[in-house]
Amino acid sequence: MFKSLSKCNNTEDFRLLAKSRLPAPIYHYIDGAADDEVTIKQNTRSYENCDLVPNVLAGVKDVDISVNLMGKKIDMPIFCSPTALQRLFHHDGELAVGKAAQKFNTFFWCLFIGNI
Repeated sequence: MFKSLSKCNNTEDFRLLAKSRLPAPIYHYIDGAADDEVTIKQNTRSYENCDLVPNVLAGVKDVDISVNLMGKKIDMPIFCSPTALQRLFHHDGELAVGKAAQKFNTFFWCLFIGNI
């Protein structure tokens, strides 16, 4: 059942890899969903409709997926946000996510309530 990251071809492969490497409580926290789980079902269906093994457009050298949002050009339309307890799966928690967002020039959304 154990696979390497390079052998993952779909969302279920990624789930099985995570399950084989993480302690059960941490895996179930990350893999879990809220309420009636409608969103996770819709997201999974959407990802399953994507080909994660590139076999088209071979030879395309420069692809620009950047977008302009709120006056800032970001390199990819992916946004990160704090999800609570991120230190369960990385020692730097939200700080690591913020650094990754900065490295890949995208947003790390935080909502602050009250005075900063």
